Amino acid sequence: MEEGYLRIPIIKLWDLLLVPLQGEMTDDLANDLMTEVLARIHRDASMGLIIDITGLWIVDSHLCAVLSQLSAAASLMGAKTIICGMKPEIALTLETMGVQLGSVATTLDLEGALGRLGFRKPTLQLDADKSINGSAPQMALLTSPGAKASGNGAATPSPPRSRSGG
Repeated sequence: MEEGYLRIPIIKLWDLLLVPLQGEMTDDLANDLMTEVLARIHRDASMGLIIDITGLWIVDSHLCAVLSQLSAAASLMGAKTIICGMKPEIALTLETMGVQLGSVATTLDLEGALGRLGFRKPTLQLDADKSINGSAPQMALLTSPGAKASGNGAATPSPPRSRSGG
């Protein structure tokens, strides 16, 4: 593998990182993933990490250990880790084998992971004041905590949360 190259995308969304894992994860690739993700958490001052394992074919005990270590290290750096997309057969196999993920939070899907980190499904809301005076009601798209609706009805993302204050 070329230095500085990881074939797994690490996607920055505001102040969190999304890592979608697909196919087969070798032990070397899992170890490289841990190094690269921790470096990105530090560089980007990320507050959250979502690891989506929906596309993985197999989750073995080594990968579980790597994900658990990655979560613990990310937590020490101030980023909460959530693993999403675990298939029923993988969960059953891990439970049967007695494999532990430590204190890693899990959700069924990406939407649930985003929700646990404070992002909500967009909803449309009518502006009641505009409909009272006879003009057409305005619609605002509301998303993440603190998002403000702009004049054209689109939501503007919240600024990154500060690491200070707990």
